[in-house]
Amino acid sequence: MFELAVIGVVGGLVTGISPCILPVLPIILTASVGRKPTHVVGGLTLSFAVITLLGTAVLDALGLPKDVLRWVGITMLALVGVGMIVPRVGQWLEAPFSLIPRPSGVHSGAKEKGGFVLGLALGAVYVPCAGPILAAISVAGATGDIGPSTVVLTLAFAVGTALPLLVFALAGGKIGEKVDAVRRHYRAIGVLLVAFAVALALNVPEKLQRAVPDWTAGVQQQLGNNDVVKGALSHGGGSLAACRGADPGTLHDCGAAPELAGITNWLNTPEPVTLTQGQVTLVDFWAYACINCQRAGEHITKLYDAYAPAGLQVVGVHAPEYGFEHETANVQAAAEREGIHYPIAQDNDFVTWKNFDNRYWPARYLVDAQGNVRHIHEGEGAYAETEQLIRELLRQANPNVQLPEPVEHGVTELTQHRNPETYFGHQRARYYTNPNYSQGTQEFQAVTPDVGFYTLNGQWTINDDHIVPGPGAWLEVGVHAAHVQAVVSGEGQLKVQLPDGSQRSFPVQDGTIDVLRQQAPIDGIIKLIPDEGTRLYSLTFG
Repeated sequence: MFELAVIGVVGGLVTGISPCILPVLPIILTASVGRKPTHVVGGLTLSFAVITLLGTAVLDALGLPKDVLRWVGITMLALVGVGMIVPRVGQWLEAPFSLIPRPSGVHSGAKEKGGFVLGLALGAVYVPCAGPILAAISVAGATGDIGPSTVVLTLAFAVGTALPLLVFALAGGKIGEKVDAVRRHYRAIGVLLVAFAVALALNVPEKLQRAVPDWTAGVQQQLGNNDVVKGALSHGGGSLAACRGADPGTLHDCGAAPELAGITNWLNTPEPVTLTQGQVTLVDFWAYACINCQRAGEHITKLYDAYAPAGLQVVGVHAPEYGFEHETANVQAAAEREGIHYPIAQDNDFVTWKNFDNRYWPARYLVDAQGNVRHIHEGEGAYAETEQLIRELLRQANPNVQLPEPVEHGVTELTQHRNPETYFGHQRARYYTNPNYSQGTQEFQAVTPDVGFYTLNGQWTINDDHIVPGPGAWLEVGVHAAHVQAVVSGEGQLKVQLPDGSQRSFPVQDGTIDVLRQQAPIDGIIKLIPDEGTRLYSLTFG
């Protein structure tokens, strides 16, 4: 539990210095002039932690809209600003709080009043970047799955978040003490508060946050990979665990795609989408107030627009990070604002999130036409790699597909034209040139293969997921790749003849063999001559 608390504090510290706090910094700095900075930050931290962990449950119990707390916070900020501009209004607003024997007045020129309630209002509208720690807290709060570890994580995270904000607040207070002009112009600060409230209501800060890259992403990723954090983030799943953190430029066999279940609403589609419709599908977990998701969403939309005509299906699974993100009208408005026109599944109860054992906003899962997850990427980035894999899966689903020019920078000529992953077993075989490629033992005559295709020669036994050679049998594959890897099992030797005529021989064992690995791609035909005791499953290319 102690280690979990330490990780929570570190996660909070990272969040407190992330670019997502930029819009609130001017308010933290100016609001601390004439008030105790500790009260401002204390109120913000307390309200943010309580609302994140308990807000959804309380609003459910009261039957109130999920975005009511956000609008209360915006209204309170505006009222505090008006009270600073018009002193009579400030006195009227302050009256109810003057009865409370602690620093909680809405406005006063005295340092001991005003900060705590202003901080409470700021906490209701504070929307930091979504890292793995905040994800664990938000999901626990939204689903009511709150235990001792979640409470410890929340409190520790709140403390960690408060420390950087307190530094900024203290700086603002010191500036106010030394600069008379700042101390005297409370009306100007009031105008700033009102303007900030209006900007929040119109979602203006999103533009600033999207424009600034998240310099804390790497640290967040390391935190998410900690074993203690993984335990806190896990929801009992794990069938996809082997693919998390794997090479982003390679397809993997991660297992069958979980069900899109418990969906509250579908947007941008007349009927629900499934992952077993014979289409390549990109599943993107997002939340509309998550700035990381907004930046990633621009790339997801670009990929959808480019590859939907070639058969790509995209599903945006909207899992709310904050209470106000439960509201369908808010999600619809955000989708229009962000230009998202692919199907959206509202996962308000986190059923699909838990099915995927998801841990991040954003996170994307690439599913092949057979309904298997082939690639997982958590967080921003690796868009060129994802596009490359989409192209490979689309070619696997339809070898004759016409693909557009790549839309992401970094998709090279090699990744555009290299071989797709090639399976030999009857269930998933697609790129054979031999006629009558069916289960059982039979004789094949070689047909010269083009790039991306293979041919069998001699006696072969075709099974569901692998093929077995007879005496003297061989296969050829047309290659454009720098890296060729064979998945094999059994015993004996695998002889390889490269396009330049050179030969190699590899001992067979259960696993993979690097048939070719070099810097530059080669073009030509590679010949594989396996011993009779060898079973061949697939070839992968890089």
